[in-house]
Amino acid sequence: MYRNNVIALFALLFSAVSLALPEDAQQQMTILSDSAELDRKAGVVVYKGNVVLTQGTLKIESDRLMILRSGDVVEQAVAEGSPARYQQQIQPGQQLTTAAGQRIDYFATRKQVQIKGNAQLQQEGNEFSGETIIYDITNERVQASSKTNSSEGNNSETTTPDKPQRIKVVIQPEAKPPASANSEARSDDTPQESTD
Repeated sequence: MYRNNVIALFALLFSAVSLALPEDAQQQMTILSDSAELDRKAGVVVYKGNVVLTQGTLKIESDRLMILRSGDVVEQAVAEGSPARYQQQIQPGQQLTTAAGQRIDYFATRKQVQIKGNAQLQQEGNEFSGETIIYDITNERVQASSKTNSSEGNNSETTTPDKPQRIKVVIQPEAKPPASANSEARSDDTPQESTD
């Protein structure tokens, strides 16, 4: 009975968790872990111990993974680890988007990933880091914030435990288009001065 409930829940997850490539939703979902516990009435499955969830290009690795659903719809996957990791190809032809943090909340219905605790996100060579990162998958929008403490008014330039952490963003320059053959030909056709 327990095994049938877990299989039925996997079938529900199969159609609802993938957010990016349309092909991902058509792929089989596999979750590997050391243990699993299902609370069917609450709509919660908790996986513990070296958890790896894969479906198409989606991969989540964590120490603990909790799947929350409402009826037949997966609402959220919560991955916790040291760190928890996420990766997925968002659009065809793009590199994998990767993220890591102490906790990753994957909101299936909102198509959003929230990374908390030493959060990091890499996409197309660009890097974001901070205490919290919110990634809107549909709009490809990233919002990063630092940890704030009760002593925000502290203007001291020295590093103290109460000083807020800053975010870091690294944006790669756009690739220059290759020089066309016409521009090279024009430089060769430049009139030369005659030395008569």
